[in-house]
Amino acid sequence: MLMTEWIDFTLSVVGGATAFLCLFEGTRRLGAYGVHRKAVLMTVLAAAVCILYGGFAYWKYADMRAMLSVAQRKPASTQQQGNWGRGLSPERKEVLSLAHARRAFMESGTLGSYVDRSGEAKSFAPTQEDLVRRERVVAYYSQAGYVARSSLVEAVLWSIMGVVAVLFGFAMSFEKVPPPASPSGEPEARPGGAHSSR
Repeated sequence: MLMTEWIDFTLSVVGGATAFLCLFEGTRRLGAYGVHRKAVLMTVLAAAVCILYGGFAYWKYADMRAMLSVAQRKPASTQQQGNWGRGLSPERKEVLSLAHARRAFMESGTLGSYVDRSGEAKSFAPTQEDLVRRERVVAYYSQAGYVARSSLVEAVLWSIMGVVAVLFGFAMSFEKVPPPASPSGEPEARPGGAHSSR
């Protein structure tokens, strides 16, 4: 499990760094030398990778948020005080009512009531095992919320870094290109300059 996480992390870092460098270099070439095939291809592919990574992170965030909103929705009470459980034995009615109250406590943490075998409504008192299970549910919701927030931050970072790479690429394209060197490795002599013939 830990090895898989490290492999995923390494692939994300390498893929992200490559995409940002290619996006930077592609936009720099477009700004410096104009539109040509290699620069356009490099820029488009790098932008597609950034959008893919950012889109996947946002999809993960939206999926987790939807799952949490459904799971944490307060369960509606299905018990009717008057005719609920008609046709059931008092023991069966108490068991089902108690199970419903326990499930409501597990899902939302609310202490509801249940109907005992005499037909009287009583407050649900969770056992130690119920409390342990509820703690596990709360811990799961907390972890899922953290994962959702991390995915949103990741999606925003991919967007920001992509924009920054493009802006830096265009900014660097305005730098002056150094003059070409002569074949001997020395700068070319300026026209009209003095030349020694020793």
